[in-house]
Amino acid sequence: MTGTHVIVRYALLWSLGIYLRLTILIVPPLAPRLENLLGFSTGEVALATSLPALLIGLGALAGGWLVGRMGVLVTLLAGLTVVALGSAARSVPGGFALFLLATVVMGAGVALLQTAMPRFARAALPQRIGRATAIYTNGLLTGELIAAGGTGWLISWFLGEAWRLAFTVWVLPVPLIALGVALLGRERRGDTPAQSATRAEAVLWREPLVWKTALLLGSAGSLYFTGNVFVSTILQDTGRSAMLDASLAALNGTQLLSSLVLVVFADRLLGRRWPLVLVLCGASLGALGMTWLPGPWIGAAAGLLGFCTSATLTLALAMPAWLVPVERVAGFAAGALCIGYCIVFVAPVLAGWLEDLTGSATVGFAPLLALALVTVALTGGFRPRTR
Repeated sequence: MTGTHVIVRYALLWSLGIYLRLTILIVPPLAPRLENLLGFSTGEVALATSLPALLIGLGALAGGWLVGRMGVLVTLLAGLTVVALGSAARSVPGGFALFLLATVVMGAGVALLQTAMPRFARAALPQRIGRATAIYTNGLLTGELIAAGGTGWLISWFLGEAWRLAFTVWVLPVPLIALGVALLGRERRGDTPAQSATRAEAVLWREPLVWKTALLLGSAGSLYFTGNVFVSTILQDTGRSAMLDASLAALNGTQLLSSLVLVVFADRLLGRRWPLVLVLCGASLGALGMTWLPGPWIGAAAGLLGFCTSATLTLALAMPAWLVPVERVAGFAAGALCIGYCIVFVAPVLAGWLEDLTGSATVGFAPLLALALVTVALTGGFRPRTR
């Protein structure tokens, strides 16, 4: 494989990663318009934002089946198509029910993409699975930043009163990415991510490594999303509201930095216990620091939380392709994503309920910290399976 081929595959992995989150996180920047102009309630906006996480978990089972029956190429193309159609459908005038239906369709497409990516990464760069995963995770995080930081700019400079078209504009590049996937699939079958499958892959529910990987995904995602929710409450309660933008920038910006570091080091760290223990403990300390540290130190704690949850996510996403033979990757990924993202959907809701009940963000974080400790205790034993 020439250097040009490798760069092209890196670019394709990164581009696919962008659409694992971009269309999901368009909603928060548009929340004021959805509420004030379309009459959506805050709860409805929150549901439209969080529902895709549940859909990724449940849809991973369908994604694993499709990869097994039709191959990773068809699954990626189907996922891209469904994401684009679902997101664009949210631009259509209508009430909340239509908007939510389009969100469900879009979330199902993201689930197909998310489930196919571990096997695609392994087939695209079989000797650099950790790096390939770090690259598409960097794309995922870049998609979050594009959605959060670019949507308002897009409306202010181009769309104006036609702001609902933002849901469509952000998916306009999808056909080009789909073309890239299709062209890559025309290469030699032994060296392509589009290898066809001869049978459906069973979800590996009885594989302990699936549950361990799911705990990594669930712990990282729960701490990250809850941190984003709690930071404004913590700052308001302590009279530091002026630090909100800086704290959110630290929490989310360090995630991108973490993924860049792992582009270089991920392959060396896979299978070792100490990196997982380090980042999980770091994420827990970051969460506690957000609730306890005075003054501007909350920004440092938020940055630590963001860096460590991103590192945990990247290493966890690399596990399916690294741990099991290629014919079992989709079944492994489907199980881990299903369990992990159901945790990500439920745990922040529990944390928010506890915070509302007690008025304490520390109490809200408590079950997530307990989950992180359990995950730390179970991080050993990540060794590749030969069959």
